[in-house]
Amino acid sequence: MGSWVKRELNTLGIPPLKRFAQHFLIDRKIRQIMIDTAQLEATDTVVEVGPGLGFVTTALTSKQCHVITIEKDRTLANYLKNKFPSDKNITVLQGDALEMHIPDHSKIVASPPYNISSKLILSILESKFKLAVLLLQGEFVDRLTAPVGSRDYGRLTVTIQSKAHAERIIGVPRSAFYPSPKVDSAIVLIEPRMPDPPIKDPTIFNDLTRSLFTQRRRILRGVLTKYLKRTYPAELNHILSRVTFLERRILNIAPSELIDLSNLVYKVRIETERVKDN
Repeated sequence: MGSWVKRELNTLGIPPLKRFAQHFLIDRKIRQIMIDTAQLEATDTVVEVGPGLGFVTTALTSKQCHVITIEKDRTLANYLKNKFPSDKNITVLQGDALEMHIPDHSKIVASPPYNISSKLILSILESKFKLAVLLLQGEFVDRLTAPVGSRDYGRLTVTIQSKAHAERIIGVPRSAFYPSPKVDSAIVLIEPRMPDPPIKDPTIFNDLTRSLFTQRRRILRGVLTKYLKRTYPAELNHILSRVTFLERRILNIAPSELIDLSNLVYKVRIETERVKDN
């Protein structure tokens, strides 16, 4: 399979690694695990980001679902259009996936360039997706799925787990790609939490978690106090008096508790504003 990829790329005049951090999945077993994990049905709309030479795309089309492939490389996009010229179930789009709308209730199945992993996942989380099966850098997947208090638990973990459930499916060796990347990879399944998480003000939540996790090994009381002095000094004492886990280290605070904390900040701020208005 590696020789086929090399031959196709040479024909197209595309040197991998020099454009968009390209590594092409060539392992059929890994491809099948991705397809099986997505539990595809004929009624599904599937979005594939970074289809490359269509290795995963071919398997997706066999499920008779509607497949939307988004390829940034114009040469590869034209290649895919020629590869699937008469398949009505596949739509090939040339462009930046980060600038495109993800259709509502779609499934995302992809082996995207690793350099867009964070932004792509944030874009997925902002959409109304069914699930996502992604092949990503192994260490990155560890951060997405990290348990509370672990070495890999951080702001990225909280951002993901506050909105979705992330499960590491299987590790993927470097030999599964051509050319081989310098790191191992893993497949992750991401499913939205139902119902939507009760975050009252996403701006407060994002600002709060960003500030706290710059000092994730410290006790919450001191870090939160500094944050509130800077952002909501009038509400500081009211908020601190209502938090029950002030003496815990930040890395030991669960995403659900951080949501409650941000909602408390929001609630006390609204209460303060009402008092001022009266």
